[in-house]
Amino acid sequence: MPPLSEATRPLMWNISQVWVMYGLSVIALAIFAWGLYRRINFWRQGKDDRERLSDWGKRLVVLLREVFLQKQVRNSRYPAVMHCLVFYSFLVLFVTTLIVMVDYDAEQLLGLELNIFQGFVYVFFSVASELAGLLVLAGIAMAAWRRYVIKPDTLLNTREDGLVLLLIAGMVVTGYAVEGLRIAVIGDQWKILSPVGWGVSSLLTGMSEEAGKTAHASLWWVHTVFAMGWIALIPYTKFVHLLSLPTNVFFSKLKPRGEFQRPDIEKLMESDDADLQIGIQKPDELTWKQRLDLDTCISCGRCEEVCPSFMSDKDSLTPRQLISRLKTALKEAGAGTNGNGQGSRDIVGGVFDEEYVWHCRTCSACMEVCPALIDHIDTLMELRRNEVLIQGRLPEEAERALRIYETNGNPFGPQSERTEWISRMNVKVVAPGEKVDVLYWIGCCVTFDPQKHRIAEDLCRLMEKCGIDFGVLGDDEKCCGDPARVMGQEMLFQQTAREQVELIRQREFKVLLTGCPHCYNVLKHEYRQFGGDFNVVHHSEFVHEMLYHGRLKLRFGSARKYVYHDPCYLGRYQKIYDPAREVVKAVPNAELAEMKNRREKSLCCGAGGGHYFMDLKRGERINNLRVKQAHDAGAEAIVTGCAYCLHMLQDSVKLLDYDDRMRVIDVASLAAESLDGPGK
Repeated sequence: MPPLSEATRPLMWNISQVWVMYGLSVIALAIFAWGLYRRINFWRQGKDDRERLSDWGKRLVVLLREVFLQKQVRNSRYPAVMHCLVFYSFLVLFVTTLIVMVDYDAEQLLGLELNIFQGFVYVFFSVASELAGLLVLAGIAMAAWRRYVIKPDTLLNTREDGLVLLLIAGMVVTGYAVEGLRIAVIGDQWKILSPVGWGVSSLLTGMSEEAGKTAHASLWWVHTVFAMGWIALIPYTKFVHLLSLPTNVFFSKLKPRGEFQRPDIEKLMESDDADLQIGIQKPDELTWKQRLDLDTCISCGRCEEVCPSFMSDKDSLTPRQLISRLKTALKEAGAGTNGNGQGSRDIVGGVFDEEYVWHCRTCSACMEVCPALIDHIDTLMELRRNEVLIQGRLPEEAERALRIYETNGNPFGPQSERTEWISRMNVKVVAPGEKVDVLYWIGCCVTFDPQKHRIAEDLCRLMEKCGIDFGVLGDDEKCCGDPARVMGQEMLFQQTAREQVELIRQREFKVLLTGCPHCYNVLKHEYRQFGGDFNVVHHSEFVHEMLYHGRLKLRFGSARKYVYHDPCYLGRYQKIYDPAREVVKAVPNAELAEMKNRREKSLCCGAGGGHYFMDLKRGERINNLRVKQAHDAGAEAIVTGCAYCLHMLQDSVKLLDYDDRMRVIDVASLAAESLDGPGK
């Protein structure tokens, strides 16, 4: 056998009338280009979004991470394996085809003998493409098995899905058949490099040369038509995600997940614009990036699998439904009709009923798993802003909470209650101009609920034990604005943010400490838009750091199985998962177990998105679902780092009659209890 450096095979063997292939290529590319033009034009009709046109270097990193490393795709095991088999193998087949095309076309069209497809290049890509074809078929088989046998509830099946799978499989199978026929007719001293083709050729023993050539040429043209058809269909089918998904990923949100884009409400109110617009009312008011979001969604169903609203009530809001129905409404608006001879209709009250946008808990579970990096929550918040500030519509309980907020500076009660309790706590109140190492932002949920006072009291005791120089804002601390923010009252939020940033900046401190993940998100990310750039630390991080440096030593603990509930605004929003778990592990005799949904896939307690202040009473309570997961894990105690989560989980423990064998405790209280012993 000649050396590997001479390995090659004839290109375009047995193929005549090659000009037909070039003609088909031109037609396929023209159809592709027209479809791509229409897609891009559809995106460009959206409103401006200049934020997406900055930080090109960071965007390139995100593109490489998400497209070539498939980071988000790998969030779900079975679909991840299936998709990676097809994606990476298709890349190999594409590169192999590209090399062959350049080598052949350079000689035929330009008279250049490049001889690329020979030697070690041929050896590598011949073996790689043979293996890649098998892996593509394996991925297609997995996809078909999932769609037509497993049939998960969140996966929608359409005729197009089946045709897409058949087309891909058809390209691979005909490619193997063509290779096998070539080897069967003329032989190949390098057939060991094409094991599948060699295997196919062994099935064709006895075929005459003439029949072999006829079958080879026929299947080669079938294979070519499949390939050209695939190229032409890309912009018109689910294959479009090959173009739209990388584009959407490249222009994805670079800011922290909890930082929204917002108009300056004060300036809008001062303007003479009679047509004041805040948020989104009609489909044609979406930005070009939001249109791209809608067009990129391939309805994979991952968002529904993790959505707490969908888990509790299958007829409730789902992220996929939000995207698909907005896309349909946008297309109807572009066609000048909604199907009933009417023009562009309102999204809320037209596309969705008035209650629909209020089911979301803003937990961001959908965004955590979306392989296309679609900004579901940001779009939904724009709908809420329009509902509250322009339409004046919101659930009665939410409206009541916001009225209390406007009156008292928080949605719970009179500010005097805060002042009186802080006075009884006997902690230092940091006045304007004074200096302290740690400024403790207590948060309204802890302040106005006597059952949660213990969280602040225990945390203060831990800081005293460590000799920390700390203090609180006292009467100057009001609500951070998060309830107004998530319930769409953007005017109230911005007013709060400006006032609180100014008051905080009047103090000098190193760390702004809080035990509320919602406050954490607003203080750290949202307040930066109003001039407040603070070093914000969550109390689970703080307690863990004190343990790590030996300033605290936990001494007491009974043999008990704990689970840690990751609050959405601490976990998925801030990526803080480990500090509280390390605190639990530091408790003597404690056993840390994990619930089914944990860390980035943690299940919301049900209070997010303003639902602590309103109860829409649909389906099973989300907090019950969560506590049942703790029960299934054998937990005797649920530890959390959020007062809202604490409240919801405690309610559910009582509702499910688990309170005789399961307790819910904040991580700071757990540390304080273990420091001095229970009840001390």
